[in-house]
Amino acid sequence: MNNETRIQRMVWSRQDVGLTAAVCQRNDLLVHTFVTDHPALILLRRGRKTIRVGTKKIILSPGDAVAIAPGTTCDVQNETESGQFESTWIVCANSILSNVERFYPDHRKLKDVASLKSLGSEFSQSFERASQAIVIPERIPDIVAEHRMQELLAWLAHTGLVFNSQAPSDLHRKVRLLIGAAPEKTWTSKDLAQSLAMSEATFRRRLADQGQSFNNILIDVRMTMAFTLLQVTDRPISEIAYQVGYESASRFSVRFKKRFGFSPIAVRGVPSQLQTPL
Repeated sequence: MNNETRIQRMVWSRQDVGLTAAVCQRNDLLVHTFVTDHPALILLRRGRKTIRVGTKKIILSPGDAVAIAPGTTCDVQNETESGQFESTWIVCANSILSNVERFYPDHRKLKDVASLKSLGSEFSQSFERASQAIVIPERIPDIVAEHRMQELLAWLAHTGLVFNSQAPSDLHRKVRLLIGAAPEKTWTSKDLAQSLAMSEATFRRRLADQGQSFNNILIDVRMTMAFTLLQVTDRPISEIAYQVGYESASRFSVRFKKRFGFSPIAVRGVPSQLQTPL
């Protein structure tokens, strides 16, 4: 039992295989303009999940799954069942995505979201095996772990789709990934410009051309990561605040509520006065 609890409340990582975590919420929450920075597969276990991308709307029930392409901006609503919402997500290593992509050269590249419904127990078992390959590496050899991830991606290929493993060419996405790799760092636009081999003026101008700014991206990446950590870990809010670059938990909480419309503790189950952002 202790091991199960531990598995549910942290982000598990295995090099060259992927990441996985279990999401737990006790409040119904709606998040607008949520950006998914990495290709992800999500299996809903309890509650109801609604994802909107433009005019596309996907509603998931327990046992359903969804594939989300990197760089997708969507509105996400998680609704509890008897006060509980549970799901598990998996992010596959890029090397595995690339192998599967090469194996299915005629398949379409996933552009935003795709629902994986009514695939039955075999799919669920494949998802579980892939997750276990990340969580218990000491029991599953590397070659087996890789095959488990490929098997999971084959279910997506079964629908005619594959993830795009190519590195992003969009500046906005490049900046998000750089910040996301070290959100606690004291980032400046000069640092990022140098990392991308351009002048600071050019960097700011090119972001502006995309309707973006350095400060807005920095805040959004930090808040998005904080939201995820609140869902999948039991770390104190002060620790999460520090992990995403805030020394003051109170300042972090104000910024978080401004971004999402509800407080950090609302994610953990304490009711918020406002749970739907304006």
